[in-house]
This record gives sequence, structure tokens and C-alpha cells, in this order.
Amino acid sequence: MPVSEPVPGPTGGDATGTTGADAGDPVGLDAGSYEVLRNRLVGQAGELARRAERLNARRLEVFGSTELRLLSTERIRTGNNCVPRDIVPVGGLMLFGYNVFIGLKPETTVDDVFSLHRFERERGAAGDAGDSESFRFDRAGPDELPGLLRDPVFQRDFAELYRYYRQTRLLQLRRLDGRLLAVFQTGPRTDDIRVLRWRLDADGGVGYLDNRGERDHVFPPSHDFEWIETTREDHVLGRHPHISIADEIFVETVGGTLTVKLENNTEVGEGIYDEPVDEPLQSLADADVSWARVGPLILLRMRPYKETEWRHLVFNTLTREVVRLDGIGPACQRLPEDHGIIFPGGYHLATGVTRTFDTDVSGLEFERVVRSPNGEDVLYVFHARADGRSLLLPYNAIRKEVAAPIPCHGFSLFDDGTLVVFRATSEEPTRVHPMQIWQTPYVSDAYAAAQPAGTGPLERIGNADLVRGISDCLSVARMVDGAAATTGVYEALIAACARIVDHYHWLGEADLGDLLAPLAELRRTAVAVLDEYEKVRALTEQARTALDESAERIASLARRARGEAPLTADDWVRQLAGLRQARGHLETLRELRYVDHGRIDELAGRLDDELTAAGRRAVDFLRRDDAFTGYQAEVDRLAGQGAAIGTVAEAGAVRDELAGRAEGLQTITDVVGGLDIADATVRTGILTRVGEVLGAVNRARAVLDNRRRELLEVEGRAGFAAEFALLGQAVTGALAAATPPSAATSSWAGCCCGWRTWSPGSGSSTTSSPSWRPGGPRSTRRSPRGSRRCWTSGPGGPTGWSRRRSASWSAFGTGSARWARWTRSTRTSRRTRWWASCARSWKSCVPWATPSGPRSWTAGSGPRARRPVAACATAWTCTPTAARRSGWAGTASR
Repeated sequence: MPVSEPVPGPTGGDATGTTGADAGDPVGLDAGSYEVLRNRLVGQAGELARRAERLNARRLEVFGSTELRLLSTERIRTGNNCVPRDIVPVGGLMLFGYNVFIGLKPETTVDDVFSLHRFERERGAAGDAGDSESFRFDRAGPDELPGLLRDPVFQRDFAELYRYYRQTRLLQLRRLDGRLLAVFQTGPRTDDIRVLRWRLDADGGVGYLDNRGERDHVFPPSHDFEWIETTREDHVLGRHPHISIADEIFVETVGGTLTVKLENNTEVGEGIYDEPVDEPLQSLADADVSWARVGPLILLRMRPYKETEWRHLVFNTLTREVVRLDGIGPACQRLPEDHGIIFPGGYHLATGVTRTFDTDVSGLEFERVVRSPNGEDVLYVFHARADGRSLLLPYNAIRKEVAAPIPCHGFSLFDDGTLVVFRATSEEPTRVHPMQIWQTPYVSDAYAAAQPAGTGPLERIGNADLVRGISDCLSVARMVDGAAATTGVYEALIAACARIVDHYHWLGEADLGDLLAPLAELRRTAVAVLDEYEKVRALTEQARTALDESAERIASLARRARGEAPLTADDWVRQLAGLRQARGHLETLRELRYVDHGRIDELAGRLDDELTAAGRRAVDFLRRDDAFTGYQAEVDRLAGQGAAIGTVAEAGAVRDELAGRAEGLQTITDVVGGLDIADATVRTGILTRVGEVLGAVNRARAVLDNRRRELLEVEGRAGFAAEFALLGQAVTGALAAATPPSAATSSWAGCCCGWRTWSPGSGSSTTSSPSWRPGGPRSTRRSPRGSRRCWTSGPGGPTGWSRRRSASWSAFGTGSARWARWTRSTRTSRRTRWWASCARSWKSCVPWATPSGPRSWTAGSGPRARRPVAACATAWTCTPTAARRSGWAGTASR
């Protein structure tokens, strides 16, 4: 899947790979792990590219560089009007071949077809502007190369050729493996040929061989790879059958479309690429499908049923994209180091870059490839045999691009890299023929070897090896910066880094810029990015699924809004509310990470248009006086239903319906208020009627709320009475079942207090005895005065009595003096003793004092609420002692 990719951060960074995100970039604060790692990867790739560029600049200073550029345009004159055909360098001269049409001349001679020219280069004086150069083509005599045009055997074969074949004409001149070939067409077809051939010596000598050069005149294979045809074993049957291509991609031409899929799923007919076919009713076996792998590219050649033209597709395993390139059909060649493919009129790189040229490519075949000694530049030559056209495509391995193509009707490449090309301006014979002189890096091996060699660190490694290493490093940097982020790209990046380190031993040398350090850092970061990218893919897939669901819902609402004509205001409200809810849900999707914001904007615009159109249709209906009659009746019905409810639970459904009515009216208000209505009275009338209905809704709400409060009080009193009655019955049953005192205590604890479990808490600050809290085993406490037991409660309610560690109560004597002595001995002066509230779950109990002395226990929801305390279903009476006594004594009576 195309997916929305995280935006990479700045490419700046130092040698350590520190980027802006790492240095405290505000954008990086909100970024996830993937974005941080991605920014770091981009920064390290930028550092690697900068070091490689610096090394390349040093290389150019040491070894020099000859860029492809046009130097001059000159003209060659011939003795007769002719149509130029081809040129070729021979022994330091240039052989010019053409076709002459002579009316009354009895026979055609050698000089009517060939001419020799001397190519002279003249450099201007040092004082001339620009230190310019000029070029001149001088006519050379045939005797300068006697073995070329003055050989008796050649002249005899040439004369017989034109004498016995009336349609003889020159097609092409070729230099091939120490041979010079002159190709003549002798019949109406381009394969009716005779080939004359010469021997070319290393010292520049030329000698004629014979007229049997047809076996030498063979073009290399148009494709430097083999097409693999698919068979029945590659067919995968199912609901949507397809053909498996190396189990990586799946193609088919059934169902009216040519489809390319990435998953082996025959239940779904959709893929990443599709285009229509001429015959929709065809089976899987009716199409001819072939494929080939070129590095990371998979090339497809397909011809659907009843079609005559082949279709050519290129699938990039790194970017997971498919592009149609029919130009690879006539000819296709690999680029160096698996950079991609090149074909007549364009090229496609492994990074996903595709470029085609607007030039005539009909009939072009691959003829040959010319490589420069520095390994940086490669020239691909394509030739059309019928009309003699040639297309030159110069590729630079470091820049990874093809310069502007050079179309011509012949070219001559000299040892020093000078390229002479000519273009036939018309098919009419003429005596003056324009020639272009180009400066190129395509020098001969002998010329390059004759150049002086240095002894520095760059010369020690060699220009060719430096070019390959720099090119690979720049390829890695461009892969990070330019290619779409996919699993294949990161895996290829890691593999490329490892391969570069293994192939070039000089990367870590300080004299050469130390390319190894950023390359190693980049590889480690790429491994971490690949791990995080799997999480990103999952989040991206979730965002895409949510967006697809929202798009389907929007499409359904739009179809319904355009197809339906609501008859009531309630129906219009539901339609407008549905569109507005979809709009709001769409905005919430913007918060998803890695969601496609461009698609959200597109869906939002479409939804706004649908909402505006539906709003205008709604205005035409709502402007009528009786538009809200049904709506008003429905509100009145709800008001009556709210007044007649019998329980509090029944109020919920009515309240929800009233809230929906109010929300719908608010939707109408917002839509009408946002529309540009020319007639203000229409807007005013609609809003007035909406206000009236909204007032009825509010009145119905008030009726419902009043009725609900009444029922709530009645149900509350009834519930309290029922609970109190249940409590009384439970107490009665517990008392009836409790005969011994111990059983009675257990019954009181289980029935009256309502506490399940108790646990001892932390001890008091003034005593060594812990206080009891809920949560532990059941326990009882004895009050200071009296022999009865009562449960104690924990924090937030009545607290238990504090006691000494193991002090005997009888040690303090009897009567009221006993209590006073106990309180003074425990250092709990002015501490409050709280009695348990068992019958009623009071939240808090606090003492209340009067100025004159006696205090009574109070309980309630606040700190000073005054209510009698009930404990253990009995009326406890709290008897205060003196006004300033710090403890309280209580007596219990049943």
C-alpha cells in the first residue's frame, strides 16, 4: 500500500549524525520514535553525501573531467548533391558515406558514395577572448589511405554491387572488433544486404578483406536479460484468479482489467495497478505473460486476448509501485551496478525515478555501448536500420541521470573523446551538410593510458575504483532522501551499506574523507528504523482503514441525500444531522497518526458541498408555514408522555428523545444560519418557527423534570420504609435465634452493625493499643463502663475505644472515680471516644458541647449536625461527666 509517510526532518547534521531533531528541534518534541530515527537517518545520509561530494571534487582535480558539451557546429561540402548516411573515424581521418542520385551517369563510382575528410582542431591565441577553439573539415585524398578506397578488389566488388543490384544504396558504416563494415541494401527489404569489410590495424593501417561481412553485421541482443514465460503451474485459481510472478506479485487480465496485486488473495479483485483491456470476456490462460528480474525491478510483458500490441510494466520491489513503460519492448539494457534499466527514449532507476524523452524512437534497436575509462560515463547507442537514425543516451553513474539525448544520422568518435555527429535536415539531396562537434569523456583506452599518472592517495586507488565507490555512497544517500519509505527500501539500504563496506577497502582512510564512519552510523540507524517502521505500518493501516470506513459512510450519506426527498421536518433534521455527524467524525480522524490529511481534506470538501446542497433543499421545505407541524405534534406527545410517567426509570427514554429533538433543531439553526439566503425574511421565518418548537421542547423538559422529582421523593420514602422494615425483621430473627450471650453478641454483629470484616489499625499516639478498622477479622470491644460488647467502626465514621496494652479495668476501682483515674493514667486527656453507629450508616459522629457543661453525641453528614446516635438497634444513652472531662462514659439500656 501507498501509504501517508512521516515527513523527514532537516538533512543537516555534523559528522556524528546529530540532526535538528536530536538537538532540541521543537518539531521533534511531538514526534515518535520512527520520526526521530528517520530524521537521524536523513542527517547521516546528508553527511555521507557531503563527504562523497568533497572526495569527488578532489578526484576531478587530480584526474580531470570532460563533461559532455557542444563545442561547435561546422559544415562539410561534397562534390555532388547527396543524402548523408553515416560517418566513421578511420586511421585518423573521417570517412563520410552518402547516397548520390545521378540521372544520366552510366555507373556509380566509389567517389560518388565515399569521401575522406581530415578533422582539424585549431586553438585560438592566448589573447583571444575565451581562448576559443575552431574546427575545420578538409577534403583528404583517397591516396592517404590506399588500402581503404583504392584497393583493386574493393573497387571490383563495389562496381559489381552497383552494376547487378539496381536498388543498391548505402545503409550504415560500422566499426566492430577491428573491422570496418560498409552495409549496402540491395533490395526492397532492409534485410536484403551485402556487407563489404576492411581490417583495421592497431597502428592505423587499413586493409580490404572481402564482401562477405554479413556474418559480422549482427546487432547484440536487444535485451540483456531473458524473458521467462508463465505456465499453467503459475496460475492461482479462485474467485478472482491470477498468475503468480515469482510469488512476489500477481497479475491477471480477466474481468475487463489488467490488474497487478501484491497479495496472493483470490477473494479480492483489486490491486495496486489496473488498466482496461479490449476483451473483457477472457480467461486466465488467454493472455500471454512473460517476466524478467533486473536487480530490484520485475519487468512484465503482457498481451491480453485479441490484442496485437504488447504491454510492458515495471514493478519496483523497493517502492512497491508499478509504472507502464512500453519503450522497453524494442530494446532494454541494464544500467551499471544495477542502477536500473535504460531503453530507447528513457530510463527507470531502482530508486523509483522514471524519465522519458520526447523524441522519435520508432524502429530503434540497441547497437552498442561505449564506456569511458574512468567508469563514470556510459554511452548507449540505439540505431534504426531503415532510415539510418541513431539515438545516443549518455548516462553518468555518479549523478545517476541521462543527459539530454543526442539524435543524429551518424556519428564519429575519435580517440581523444571528440564526437562528431550530423543530422539530416531533410531528405532532399544537398552539397552542404551541418556537423556538430561535442566534447565527451569517452576517450579510448590507449589515449587514457598515455596520460601521466600521479603518486598521491587518489592515484594509488585509481579513478575507476573511486568513481564506483563515490557512486555507491551517493546512491545510498539518495535512497534515503528520495525513495519512498518501505520495508524493501530499508532492507536494500542495509544490504547496500554492507556491500559497500565489503567492496571498498579505502573508505575509512582519513586522507580520502573517511566515508566509513557516516556509512556505519547510517547502517545502524537503518536497522533501528526498520524495526520501528513495522509499527508505523500497523498504525498507517489502522488510519487507512478508519478513513476508508468514513469514506464509505460519507458516500452512502451523499447518495441518500441526493436520492431521497424527506416529507417532514423530522426527516430533514435526521438527514442534516447525519451529514453533520459525519463531518465531525471526519475531523476526529485528523488526530490519528500517519493518516492521509490530503484525503481528509478532499472528503471534507465533498461533505461540505453535500451539506450545503442538502441545506438549500431543506430551506425550500422549511420555509412553508406547516413545515414544523409534525415536529410540534411530536414534541407535544413527548410532553404528555413525560407528565404521565409512573416511575423514575421511564423518564430516561423521554429525556433522550427530547434531547435528540433539541439537537436536531440546533442543527437546523446552524445550517440555515450558515447558508447564504438572499431573502432575509425566509431565514427569519424559519428561525422563528424553530424557536417556537424549541420553546415547546424546553417546556416538555420542565414538565418531565418536575414529574421525575415527585416520583423520586415517593420512591425514596418507600425504599427507606422497606429497608427499615427489613432491618427490623432481621433484628427480630437474630434475637430469636440467640440464646447464650456469646450467640447474642454474634447476632448483633451480623445483623445490626452491617460491617463485614474488621482489622486492627495503627495504634494511638498516646496508647499502645491499636484502633479497629473494617477489613480484617471480626472482633468486639468492651466499653470502659459496662460489660456489654459493641462493634467499632473504622476511619470516616465512629471510631473504636482506645485501650491500654494489658491493663486490668478493675485496677482503677469502681464508680465514677474509676473512670476518672483510668483516663488520667492513659494520657488521653481531651481525647474523644466515639460510639459505633450500627443501625444507621452515619458518615461522621462528633461531640457537641454546651457552655454550661453536659455534652450529647451527635451524628450526621456535617461536623455539627445534631441527631441522636443509634447503636446496635438499641437506644444508647451517652451520659456526659464534667464539662472539662476528657473522656465520656456511656451506659446502655435495652
